[in-house]
Amino acid sequence: MVTPRPEMPAGAVDLSGRKAMVVGVETPAGAAIALAYARAGADVALCALRADEGVVTAKRIQKQIQALGRGSSVYVMDVLLGRNVQVTTRQVTKELGGLDIVAGCSHRLLARPLAQTTDVELQQVLALNFNAQFFLARSAAGELVRQGRGGSILLVTRALDERGIAGGAAAYSAAHAAVHALVRALAQELAPQQVAINALALDWEAAPAGGHDEQAAHAVGSAPAERPGAADAVGPLAVRLSRGGAGAVSGQVVAADGDTLPRG
Repeated sequence: MVTPRPEMPAGAVDLSGRKAMVVGVETPAGAAIALAYARAGADVALCALRADEGVVTAKRIQKQIQALGRGSSVYVMDVLLGRNVQVTTRQVTKELGGLDIVAGCSHRLLARPLAQTTDVELQQVLALNFNAQFFLARSAAGELVRQGRGGSILLVTRALDERGIAGGAAAYSAAHAAVHALVRALAQELAPQQVAINALALDWEAAPAGGHDEQAAHAVGSAPAERPGAADAVGPLAVRLSRGGAGAVSGQVVAADGDTLPRG
């Protein structure tokens, strides 16, 4: 169940000295989160899902982060293979000089009725929306625990696990519901190591990677506000959920629709 956004303390969150990694930085949410981490003081490793246009976008964001006086580097992460996620995460940790925050924003939209969903499409939507997030959580947790100082993991999902859409999105909804269950389970498992994990469940869509235009329009129309959300508003909430430390929120699936996101 997606819970309402918790009350956050007033004032900006300071991430100075923190090392962050954002996976899927070419997505609207990924770009917004990476820039928000940098504005809060963190150095940010930018991991693109694709070696072509994904890297172009990542390098553009890298320039913006460096203009803020923060360190930034660009990587390509093949999130479809667990071993590749592990190797890249280890490389990022080594080159950043540590790792404190990890955000996973991999995503593939599929708005398809049950009878029309092929076996291949099912595997693709699960691979990018659930498997990739599982691989990232496993690798990130391994690095954070190994360092012995805790940290924070944030998985960006969609809120369609709670309600369907008229055209059908069973596979897509099930994949995100699986991530929400993963977050709740891992919060218990990782708590003794001071690793917090949460999900940020978007209730809107904006230029999704891997989806068709008509699918995106359908998903946008299904949101309560019936409009695309402002991706830039995701950043401040992501920073607050990623602050870590004593009393950090963990195991929560935080709803983030266009009407409830904080603007500051």
